[in-house]
Amino acid sequence: MTCDIDYRYRRALEPDGLTTYETAVRALNEAIDDARLAGIPAAGCPAVLLLTRHLSRIADGEQAGRRHEDAELRQRCLDRLSDLKHSPAIVALVRRGLDYRQEELRHYRREGSRTLRMIAFELGIAHSDYRLGYTTPQESLAGDHTLESKGLFVRISPERFGESGVAWRNPHWKPPGATLRKAPITVLRDIPGLAKRIARELKLPAPAQAGLI
Repeated sequence: MTCDIDYRYRRALEPDGLTTYETAVRALNEAIDDARLAGIPAAGCPAVLLLTRHLSRIADGEQAGRRHEDAELRQRCLDRLSDLKHSPAIVALVRRGLDYRQEELRHYRREGSRTLRMIAFELGIAHSDYRLGYTTPQESLAGDHTLESKGLFVRISPERFGESGVAWRNPHWKPPGATLRKAPITVLRDIPGLAKRIARELKLPAPAQAGLI
């Protein structure tokens, strides 16, 4: 069973943080690993090809930036991101299985935090007003991602032993959020819709100006 992850496409489209040869090499190697995870030949993956060009330009001392000759590869990355938007990385990873899979666990750690930040953003919770956590019984097993703020607790889990992938409640077990509400991991395919559901069920205040993700 293969599993495609959108991260390498996003990284290839916005490689601004890859400013040194070492970081660019690491990004390219990770993209090749991710293409292998998806069952895609590295030479046929537009993200791998874009990152290869980026690395080559760094090696040649050229200034990074968008180039006209990259337009086709960029469009292919955008098309692939569009295809994957209804199967977010966190959903694909959990449904595939995570335990004892080093590459999948690496993505799960990153994408779980990213997903919780997106939920907080939709709810209008400023970055300084919530805490993210991650706990696991051991490094080779997938753990629980948590978000906790003044009026909200959200958990993303690997759906092990039949446990639901997403759960939420009031952090202090106060009404109306005194009951732990649960949903399958697939609910994360519509994060705005999930945020509205959480706000309605916990009677959270209307979002103020949200902070940046």
